Amino acid sequence: MKTNYNFLVLLLLVVSFSSCDDFDDLNQNPTSSTVADPASLISTVQIRHSGEREVTWRSTYAYHMGIMQMVTGGEADRGQIYIHTPFYFEYLWNASYKNLNDLEIVIEATSGDESNVNYLAMAKILKVMIFAQLTDSYGDVPYFEASKGYSEGIIKPQYDTQQDIYNDFFVQLDTAVSLLDANKPLRGDLIFEGDVNRWAKFANSLRLRYALRLVNVDAAKAQQEAQLALDAGVMEDYSDAAYVDHGDFGVSTSSTQEIRGNAFSQVQHFTTNYTLACKTYVDYMKDTVGTTDEVRDPRLRSMFGIYGEANGKTTPDKSKSTLETSVEVTDEYIASEGKLRAFPPGLQWYNNTDDYDLAHSDLVVTKNGQDIYMEKRFKCLQINRELTALDLPAMYMSYAEVALYKAEMAARGWGGTGILTAREHFSEAVLANAAELVEVMGARPIAGDIQSYILEIWPTGGVPNELEVINLQQYVVNFYNPTEAYSNWRRTGYPLLEPADHPLTDPALNGLIPRRMPYPATEINFNAEHVTPHLSEGLNDWGAPVWWDASRDRGVLID
Repeated sequence: MKTNYNFLVLLLLVVSFSSCDDFDDLNQNPTSSTVADPASLISTVQIRHSGEREVTWRSTYAYHMGIMQMVTGGEADRGQIYIHTPFYFEYLWNASYKNLNDLEIVIEATSGDESNVNYLAMAKILKVMIFAQLTDSYGDVPYFEASKGYSEGIIKPQYDTQQDIYNDFFVQLDTAVSLLDANKPLRGDLIFEGDVNRWAKFANSLRLRYALRLVNVDAAKAQQEAQLALDAGVMEDYSDAAYVDHGDFGVSTSSTQEIRGNAFSQVQHFTTNYTLACKTYVDYMKDTVGTTDEVRDPRLRSMFGIYGEANGKTTPDKSKSTLETSVEVTDEYIASEGKLRAFPPGLQWYNNTDDYDLAHSDLVVTKNGQDIYMEKRFKCLQINRELTALDLPAMYMSYAEVALYKAEMAARGWGGTGILTAREHFSEAVLANAAELVEVMGARPIAGDIQSYILEIWPTGGVPNELEVINLQQYVVNFYNPTEAYSNWRRTGYPLLEPADHPLTDPALNGLIPRRMPYPATEINFNAEHVTPHLSEGLNDWGAPVWWDASRDRGVLID
């Protein structure tokens, strides 16, 4: 992990510039603000993007992660069974535009100022990353007129097509890279500690990510932009990964404004939340051929485990992996039950399953002379304690993701500069992800032979469908970046997901899976003239694909 330098900057930032959260009003005059310092605003955006618990809880955790059948329990039930909860769809929208407004202030304050070109470049790069998450989640959104309330008096911005937005992404990233200057100041950077060379690699890697998004709607442009990104220089190893270190700060039920702790971990620590690993995600790591229950991927045990409560039954909360008082009993559980269980998709955590009766079947195992009790849901795998730490780094882009894009380019026969064989890039990606889990995220050491695992799932003789194997790994490596997992699934169709069929499932989906988030009710009510033309046949339909997806059923297991 990074040094304490970033964290000291962060502490100073929160104390001195906490009023940055007051930038919700897009009409506020930035020139009269006491916090319009570019370095401070950049730092705030970097940490706030992954530090707001309510945003993560109600959006990326509840829906992106739930829909992708990575976890269940708590609010992820909503995404697991597609519960249409209108006010939840406000969170990501509002938070994104709050951050984008601060970045626009930086852009206005630094444009034309040669001494501050690095802040201008960073603001442009972060703006693209946040806008991409926004448009990939909702579809067409206000882009060119967004955050122009004060400067141009635009309080009801026009919506732009996702195609136009994406085209501008490539322009903005190219411009940002050209602005970066190692001889100019760069303070308050919580991602790369002021290293402009790594910022350039990050920008080019984002360009590669968004280039690949276009394969279903404009394959020629996808290939062209991907090669331009490689030529300009993308991430080279896991030390180039883009992430933010967080601090050991939780959030109480009476305060939701704490941004210093990792938001995803704050969700895990929240008293009423139960997070269980989902069977779809775990099964791919357990058995790639679907015939045994053997754990094949050595990363699984670093990521997930079974936890129980020592010295008998008191309250079920005591079995949560986030509690230091709970005991990890994965080996003892396997010895007793013969296999590891994860919760099936399409259910709520209190539903019974065909595999075992969660409501009535309890289990006691012995470890170090103590009886360890597991009640109900806690007989399922949970995220390991190390990976629920409040100071867990937030991964914005991993090198493993980038290496898998290179593998996909090779598999598509694009070739070009910087491309080896698909298998070579794939192998590099899996090894990088193992290193990122331990060295960056702080997971326990991986017990197993990663090279043997790679050889098993991609033998030297080849595999029948290279794109499938590559993009199933994108599913695995993006566990801590579920918005990307959701986008990549829609783009590629991997993994193949079975739709939920639950009494609470939104019937408007007609047996399919959500392809986007519905527009917030505030937009429908207050900016109707601009949002209405961008609805799907007049409906705020979350089953309608975004532009680059162009499919309602890609990746859906249909009977």
